[in-house]
Amino acid sequence: MIRRLPGWSWLLFVALAAWPSWLWAARRLGDGSDDPLGILALAALGLLLWRDRSSLRAQPRLHWLGIAAILLIVGALCQSILPPLLRGLISVLALLLVLLSLRAPGQPWLAWLGLGVLSLPLLSSLQFFVGYPLRVVTAEVSAWLLRLGSWTVERQGSALLVEGQWVMVDAPCSGIQMAWVGYFTACALAAWLRLPDHLLLRRLPLVGLLVLGGNILRNTLLVWGESGGSGFPGWAHEAVGLLVFAGVCGMIFRVVGQHAFAQSASVEAARTDVPTRFTGSLLGALLLATLWPLLAPATTESAATRVAHEWPVQFEGRTLRPLALSPVEQRFAEDFPGQLGRFTDGQRSIVLRQVLRPTRKLHPAEDCFRALGYRIEQTQLRQRPGTKGLQRCFVVTREGVRLHVCDYIEDAVGQSFSDTSAWYWSALSGRSTGPWQAVTVARRLP
Repeated sequence: MIRRLPGWSWLLFVALAAWPSWLWAARRLGDGSDDPLGILALAALGLLLWRDRSSLRAQPRLHWLGIAAILLIVGALCQSILPPLLRGLISVLALLLVLLSLRAPGQPWLAWLGLGVLSLPLLSSLQFFVGYPLRVVTAEVSAWLLRLGSWTVERQGSALLVEGQWVMVDAPCSGIQMAWVGYFTACALAAWLRLPDHLLLRRLPLVGLLVLGGNILRNTLLVWGESGGSGFPGWAHEAVGLLVFAGVCGMIFRVVGQHAFAQSASVEAARTDVPTRFTGSLLGALLLATLWPLLAPATTESAATRVAHEWPVQFEGRTLRPLALSPVEQRFAEDFPGQLGRFTDGQRSIVLRQVLRPTRKLHPAEDCFRALGYRIEQTQLRQRPGTKGLQRCFVVTREGVRLHVCDYIEDAVGQSFSDTSAWYWSALSGRSTGPWQAVTVARRLP
């Protein structure tokens, strides 16, 4: 009976074996830290699978199925070592290998792989790790273009000082979202047209150049519009972004679809049954991958992050009084690789976070407030009192409560960062020395 399992059942078994990855992805999509664009990629994969359902094999090809099982076993056994995003990538690869084992030979697979990767909640991670370098490139080229118009422009990190006015090149200006939509458009179109893998591989670099060029053009126009001398109306900001965005997607559609042709799906006549012994081994491996996350011992936090830390008694000349952590902050502190303290100086609430090493878990204050349901507005850069360093300030609103919040990270020698991604790269490269302290100051607005 085992060897007569229908081919589609292996998709179900592999999906069940990777349940920790799907649970993590659902939590990431629900906590406000990532945009739910991956749902579009999943929908595209589902549509493609439904279109090709008649050409699927009754029995999977063994070598692809075996590799999928090995990947899931490795991911389960290394769950305490691998980051969640990498484990999610392994799960997606395993699922796509099962799809590959069911599809007719010779069918393109690169576009399907691209859609599978894009289905993961990876935008926030991309913003953290590569968003800052992309913003620096965008800001530098934008500054060069603006100087052609006799503007006085200086760049500090990813921010621009235009005619004496600070303009942020913030996360949306990195082009990460535009790149996601651009590559989604390319992969979805290529998969639908069954574009051969070698043709798609040649055109993907051009997709990246189109996204980079479009993002630089958009950022240059927006910086010019926000500098105060252009007379841009308020609605023009969104209009310019949408027009450039649509133009880039249109050019990607033209580039990828050029000279594409549909390959006829050849259905194999031979329907070789999977040997019973091999089928039982695969089912046992998938069962182990399914249960191992429940049986494996829980990991404990490094002792280095639990070392007692002496918090300052004053902040900006005012005495600090410690406050108890809220339930939300207590849950956050349990998973935070450092120390966290909450204080008041009588007028403001001050949260201090100390870390000893570069870490992805030092989130910007905006992300924390957004995850708690606050609406973010009026984001701007301000100079810290008595220093040359910059801090990011914004206003948050929820249920009639309005707070003015300022956020920055300071290293051991007093150098400050208004951008978490900029701090991460400076700390990782050794240009900033720890320990580092993230400071979030909030005061209530009338």
